[in-house]
Amino acid sequence: MNEIRNVNVQNMIKSYLKDVKKALPDWLKEKKEHKEILADLEEHLWQKASELSSNDEPTEESVRLAIEHMGKPETIAKEYKRRGEPKVYITKEMWPLYLKVLSIVFAVIVGLQLFGLITSALTGLVNFWDMIGGLVVGIQSGLLFSFTIVTIIFVVLSMEGYFPEDFKSKKDQKKHRELVEQAAEEGLPISSTSTGKIMKPFIKPIGEMIGGVLALFFGVIFLFQPFPAVIFFPEFLILLRGFGLIWIIEGCLDISRGIIGNRRPEKHQIIHGFLIVVKLATIPLLVILMNRPEIFPLFSEAWVHVGIPVEFYDEYRGIVAIVIAIVCLTTIEDIYRIVKLQKYKY
Repeated sequence: MNEIRNVNVQNMIKSYLKDVKKALPDWLKEKKEHKEILADLEEHLWQKASELSSNDEPTEESVRLAIEHMGKPETIAKEYKRRGEPKVYITKEMWPLYLKVLSIVFAVIVGLQLFGLITSALTGLVNFWDMIGGLVVGIQSGLLFSFTIVTIIFVVLSMEGYFPEDFKSKKDQKKHRELVEQAAEEGLPISSTSTGKIMKPFIKPIGEMIGGVLALFFGVIFLFQPFPAVIFFPEFLILLRGFGLIWIIEGCLDISRGIIGNRRPEKHQIIHGFLIVVKLATIPLLVILMNRPEIFPLFSEAWVHVGIPVEFYDEYRGIVAIVIAIVCLTTIEDIYRIVKLQKYKY
C-alpha cells in the first residue's frame, strides 16, 4: 500500500513539474536553465510536503497542499517572464531591436512602392495624379499593416521575457561578452546596442559642411534663376525653383549635421528624418519632368527654344528614371543611418 502511495506522490509531483515546464518561457527552455529551476522546485516540494505531513513522510494530501502553497504553474512562469524593464508594452531591452526591425521593414515597403511608381511612370499606363494617389495609399496601408504586425510580435516577445541576446548563438554571446569586457578595460565608450568595439566617428563634419554649401549654392541659383532665357518657359521655371528650394533646405540640414559633428546622435537621427521627407518631395517633381519632356528647354541659339526631339523621349525618360532611383537609394540610406546611429546612443 505504501508503495502505491509513493508512486502516486511521485506522479503528482512529476505532473506538476511538467505543467510548470510547459508554462515557462521558451527563451528559458532554449538555454536549458529550466532544468535547474525544476530541480530546485522539486526539492522545495518534497521538503514542504514533509513539513506538512504528520509523520514527516510525504503523503498525497501533504503533496497536494505543498503544490497549492507553491502556486499555479502559470504564476511561477510569470515571474520569469518579468525579465525586462517595461516601456509602452515593449521592454526597454527590446526597444532598440524593435525600432531597427521596424525601420528595415518600412524601408523595404517604401522602396517597393517607389519602384512601382517608377515602373508605372515609364510605362505611361497611369496618369500622374493616379500614380501619386496610389503611392500615398500604398505606403500608408503598407506601413500601417507592417507596424501592427511587428508591434504585436515584439509585445508578445516582451511579455515572454525575451532579450535581444536570446536570438544570438552561444558563440556570438561569448564573443560579445569578451569584446565588452575588453572595451571596459580600455575605458572605451560602450553603446547599449554595440558589440563593444571602438566607437568610430559616424560623420566627417568638414565633408558634410562642404556638401551643404554646394547644395545651398545650386539651390540659390535654381531658386532665383539668373538665366533670363528660362523665364519664357514658366512650367519648367516652376520646377527648377521647386528643386532650388528643396536643395536649399537639404543644404541647411547638411551644414547643421556638420556643425553638430560626432555628438548628439539623436539630433542626427532627427535631421535624417527631415532629409528623408525633403528627398521624397523631389520625386513628384521628377515624375512631372519625366512625363512632360516637351517642357524641358534646349536652345539651338540664344533665346530660341528647340526642345527635346520626340525620338529621344525614351532616352530622356530613362535618364530621369535613373535620377529617381538614385533619390530612392539615398532615402533608404538615410533610413539605414538612423538605425545605425542607435548604437551610438549610450
